[in-house]
Amino acid sequence: PVAAAITSRADLVFCVGTRMGDFVTGSQGCFNDPDVRFIGINVLGHDAVKQGALAIVADARETLKKLQRKAQDAGIRPKVAYAKQIAVHKAKWDSVLDNKVYRSVGGDELGQGHLIGILNETARAGDTIVSAAGTVPGDMLKLWDATGGRHCHIEFGFSCMSYEIPAAIGVRMAQPSGEVYAMVGDGTYLMNPMELVTSVQEQLKVTVIVSVNHGYQSIHQLQLNSAGRSFGNEFRHRRKKTGRLDGDYFDVDFAANARSFGLSAWHCCGEQEVRDALAEARRSPTSCLIAVQTDPKCYTPPSGVWWDVAPAEAATDPITRRLRKQYERGRSQWQRLHY
Repeated sequence: PVAAAITSRADLVFCVGTRMGDFVTGSQGCFNDPDVRFIGINVLGHDAVKQGALAIVADARETLKKLQRKAQDAGIRPKVAYAKQIAVHKAKWDSVLDNKVYRSVGGDELGQGHLIGILNETARAGDTIVSAAGTVPGDMLKLWDATGGRHCHIEFGFSCMSYEIPAAIGVRMAQPSGEVYAMVGDGTYLMNPMELVTSVQEQLKVTVIVSVNHGYQSIHQLQLNSAGRSFGNEFRHRRKKTGRLDGDYFDVDFAANARSFGLSAWHCCGEQEVRDALAEARRSPTSCLIAVQTDPKCYTPPSGVWWDVAPAEAATDPITRRLRKQYERGRSQWQRLHY
């Protein structure tokens, strides 16, 4: 939300090493200053020119060093009022995190944002966390603190479900020290848990954090926002009365599954249990899995960025038709191509 607020009023945007995809540009809805201009710094010319940018085809780090020196030589300094404005946005966001996101939602279940907050607190310099699909990478972009050498590896170009565990093994091959975490939802985990056997076989320790929220909640939320009806995205029993998958949640013992592969594993239902499991996993010489019960309805705060996901244009369902009208209003209000 802080980035969205600042970007929406920016009159000059440096696009450093980005493909300017749908998530980055808010489906061409992020940049709202009528006179906004872009500078594209990229090793690929066809990415550098996107948004009609002034293209600099070069290495990003070396280019930024030279631009910084030139700016200093020219006497360019930050505007005090602008720096204060950014600080106000940042302070508001920190308050939201402290008072809402990083707090228990009640009962034994954590919100996924709270879980990430615990990981933030316990991570050390040299640790790396990997995420790729579902609600996790979006939450990581909002919440992960990458200062102090705590690395975050996010695959978000294609939202590849089941990428996380083999990617974590690859990170471990390149990173002999520090912890390597793969954070996944339970839906993603069920797609490719067998690579944990590889980590045991090759003695490449990784720790998998499973956010157990009873299904494909990212797609479920998207489904409700674009169609207005729930269908088949949660791990529920089929009810004989309705013939639909709208019964109670059913449980999968992810810890027991991991133990069958040779991992140390824990099932956690509260903050202290998560902290204890993370401490034990750090001491473990072998791969670990920590399954954490999370509230499927406790989302992190929205980014405030529009996303072009179109409900059906022709529909008889009144809910879908209403959502279509909302989408068309959003598209006419926010989407703007910069060429």
